[in-house]
Amino acid sequence: MPSLKKLGYKSPNEKLNIAAIGVAGQGQGNILKCESENIVAFADCDAKHAEIMFQWYEKVHKYSDYRKMLDKEGNNIDAVIITIPDHGHAYAAMRCMERGKHVYLEKPLTRTVWEARVLAEAATKYKVATQMGNQGYSTEGERIAAEIIWSGEIGDVTEVYAWTDRPIPYASFGMDKIPPEEKVPDTLDWDMWLGPAAYRP
Repeated sequence: MPSLKKLGYKSPNEKLNIAAIGVAGQGQGNILKCESENIVAFADCDAKHAEIMFQWYEKVHKYSDYRKMLDKEGNNIDAVIITIPDHGHAYAAMRCMERGKHVYLEKPLTRTVWEARVLAEAATKYKVATQMGNQGYSTEGERIAAEIIWSGEIGDVTEVYAWTDRPIPYASFGMDKIPPEEKVPDTLDWDMWLGPAAYRP
């Protein structure tokens, strides 16, 4: 919201009309942080996974295909929260930005440097505010640490040690082989979930 207001955006009723693409998991947390605004539309290709949010926001218009949501609800949307599988981030963001919608996009922003460059150009071209979800680096502790380093208070930093408790690479998370083919659940729009990825069972 602050970045939109700095750009001079002012909603007629002082509230933003927010839509969300991907509403479960991290999407749920992002949406709940916007409860002071008008939540107007949801798109999620997995109705089972999104069930709780669909129930909590009974009156919000719901879609399995975000493209249909943008086509139908576009005039009623100011900004879109995008929290879908990584391979669809750049495509969904572009569809929103080219319609003049401000975008909050979860990390990773894109899969490739080219996608990132295209989105940066689109943000400028369509004059929209964009933000990537960097919650882990947006807290007071990180800001204070950065200020200490920038001020020179602890001298020149020449080496940093960092660690994680997650499996590396991030995407592995215990998967060491492609699982056997299964029937697609009735509640999942598999083609929409695949998005720009090559078709696979």
